[in-house]
Amino acid sequence: MVFWVMLIWIFAVTYLFEPRLCPRTLADDGVYDYRATVGFSVLVFSVPLFFIALRSGFIDTASYIGTFNNAPSDMSQFNDFINKTDKSYFFYALMMYFKNYISDNAQWWLAAIAVFQSVLVMRTFRKFSCDMGLSVFLFMASGIVCSWMCNGIRQFIAVAVIFACTQLLIDKKWLIYIPVVLLMMGVMPITSRFGLPTPPWYLCGVHQSTLVMLLGCFFIQGKAFSKRVWLLAGIFAVLVISGGLDNALDTSVENTTYVKDMEYVDADTGTSWFRVMVESVPFIMAFVARREIKKEENLPLVIALSVNASVVTTFLYIASAFTSGIYVGRLPIFTEMYNFILMPWLIKHPYKKYRQQFTIAMLLGYAAYFYYQVNMTWANVPYQSELLGINV
Repeated sequence: MVFWVMLIWIFAVTYLFEPRLCPRTLADDGVYDYRATVGFSVLVFSVPLFFIALRSGFIDTASYIGTFNNAPSDMSQFNDFINKTDKSYFFYALMMYFKNYISDNAQWWLAAIAVFQSVLVMRTFRKFSCDMGLSVFLFMASGIVCSWMCNGIRQFIAVAVIFACTQLLIDKKWLIYIPVVLLMMGVMPITSRFGLPTPPWYLCGVHQSTLVMLLGCFFIQGKAFSKRVWLLAGIFAVLVISGGLDNALDTSVENTTYVKDMEYVDADTGTSWFRVMVESVPFIMAFVARREIKKEENLPLVIALSVNASVVTTFLYIASAFTSGIYVGRLPIFTEMYNFILMPWLIKHPYKKYRQQFTIAMLLGYAAYFYYQVNMTWANVPYQSELLGINV
């Protein structure tokens, strides 16, 4: 029920306040886009952030709270604690610093992460989306708030940071972008591969899956449907067929506690084909309208980037449906974020003649997908908040 409150709030705020609070700008093709204000952005995110920040239980939330509570309150034990973690030393170092110098209350730690992630996502949607309300609705209905911001929060910290660096990617500012990716990924996979000593904690990253953006950043920027992005998709296809993707990813998390976590979650079943179909919708829509997209003389660079990201997202999800790798299905989230910028633009521009029909179909389709996740996939996983007295 709590997640439905979040979704209904986003829809209601978008419908009632976006036309009043967000100025309209005229695009080259005669279509008006909304440019979200800070006030609207805060309003539309407020209720989801409220419940995310105050949760005390949902899937892996209890595990994060337990780890925080077990972290030493004495900085003299820093090295011993860090060495017992799963090699993502940077994340756990931040946890220990927070506990020792800011607050030893795990609820404040969860709230700080929720605010950090929300601000970065909100800022990026506000800057690049032509209809932020619809972007946030799709973001919520796709299940990311539930499955990532309430569950896989360590990886989503890396996702939010990389997503917030979109302008650096567009501008090809590699001297800044690549170090940020390395900071989130950590250099552990590189040093272990070449038998080098374990790097210091601040070079060990937050989540190793960020590797996908180190490889993909050179392929997804540039012209929409470029040869490079099809080359990357082909490489992924070959790796899946040959089993190379499984082997590479299994090796990258070898000897970490993440292996046990992911074996428990995925159980080698792969991503469901229902999810693959849903996540392929932006790519299919863009591919059908590819001629119009390529004819756009002033195509926004972020849309070209998002089109290419949709190709990578689709192929990664297809790969995750076939593979038995322990976390192939967790890689697409980095490029999937661009789908929520792409879809509102597609509806308003290439599909503008049928904008109303496509908007209604998208709202109903994603609401149905949201129902499937909340009422079926997570039916036996309650949302809990001790502060709010909620256990539903």
